[in-house]
Amino acid sequence: MADKKTTEAPKKTVKTVKKVESVRQEGAQTTAPKTKTATAAKAATPVAAADKAGAKSKRIIAVIFWVLAIVCEVLALLVFIGKMDLRFIPQLTQLIIFLVIDFIFVVIGAQFWKKANHMDPVSEENKVKFWLWNNMGVIVCCFAFIPFLIYVLFIDKEADPKMKKVASIVAAVALVLGIGLSYDWNPVSQEGLAQAEATLDGTDVYWTQFGSVYHIDQNCQHLNRSSELYQGDVATAIANSKTRLCKTCAKNYGIEIDANGAITSIAAPLNSVLEDASAAAEEAVEEVPAA
Repeated sequence: MADKKTTEAPKKTVKTVKKVESVRQEGAQTTAPKTKTATAAKAATPVAAADKAGAKSKRIIAVIFWVLAIVCEVLALLVFIGKMDLRFIPQLTQLIIFLVIDFIFVVIGAQFWKKANHMDPVSEENKVKFWLWNNMGVIVCCFAFIPFLIYVLFIDKEADPKMKKVASIVAAVALVLGIGLSYDWNPVSQEGLAQAEATLDGTDVYWTQFGSVYHIDQNCQHLNRSSELYQGDVATAIANSKTRLCKTCAKNYGIEIDANGAITSIAAPLNSVLEDASAAAEEAVEEVPAA
């Protein structure tokens, strides 16, 4: 008996059973306009009003935490010079507590700030402004510890040596760790987001709870050990701090990325590439003669 002629293109086989949760920002489109071009990708993408409102709220929360951090620095300084004393707690312990809380508030504020910048990125046209805006947490961290260190190390010459040593070590360690945790290692720009949206052309991407990478293929080899994935458009992925495209996915789909995993160029929108590939597969199957 002759085999039946196949008319459908072959489909990928799911390697593992995974729970995929769809995540979308309010007002996000599920399909990008088909008229996007490489030139249009360089223009800034308008951010939905809901995204801007959410980003604004997070920036306000960040500023509140940063103000509290500066307050803790002042309190630590008052304890150091003996102007404030919680008598039921040793002076050195008080000092360490205020410096640690200062550090915690700085880092929490920085995480809210970075999250807001991923939701509502700024243009990188002005490189200096772009860096300063994305790393505001680093600047605040310096303000939260450097003045204290300057006073302890260079101004107060009569402080207890042990108190001075401990205070300077704790503040210096908090400063270094705070800068590292507050720095945005993968900042997002308006232009970068527009480029990613134009390239992926409404195609959903996948990511896990941890890490900073998103994937085009839910069966990517780097997701083999992930039992739960999140699915949504690239803007939603970036808003959730997944700022880098998987290198394997980029290679498999012919997408150029920079060292930070940001999409740098677009030959054709991904949807167009996939549609052409699907059409070619269907034509190849139709040309197979019946046995």
